[in-house]
Amino acid sequence: MIVSQLSNLQENPTFRHLPHYLGFRKKSTNQVAPKISIAQPVGKVLPKKDQPFLILWRDNFGGDVSIKLYDGNKLIQNISSRTASDGVYEWTARISVTEGYFIRISSWKDRNIFGQLQL
Repeated sequence: MIVSQLSNLQENPTFRHLPHYLGFRKKSTNQVAPKISIAQPVGKVLPKKDQPFLILWRDNFGGDVSIKLYDGNKLIQNISSRTASDGVYEWTARISVTEGYFIRISSWKDRNIFGQLQL
C-alpha cells in the first residue's frame, strides 16, 4: 500500500529529492512559445500502403491537433482532422507515399503552430 506524503519541506524534507513527476511543480512565469516537434526516424522510412506507420511528436501546449499529408502545397490526405495531442498516432496509408511528401501536425486551435516531417 502506498501512502501519500506531505509536500511541505519543513514537515517532509525528503520531498525536494523526489523526481518532478512525483511532486508538485510550481507553474513557471516564463512564457514559452508553443511549438510541435515531430520525431525523425533514424533512416528514411516511407509509409507503405496498407501498413501501419507511427507518427510521433512532442508539443508544449494543451489541446488537440490535426495531421495532414502534403505534396508541396497540395493536400494529399487528411490523416486526422482532430486527435488528442498525446504524441503518437498510428496511421495506415491507403495510398502509395512517395519521397518528397511531408506530414504536417498543426494545433487544432491555431494553424500557425505546426511541425513538419519530410518523407
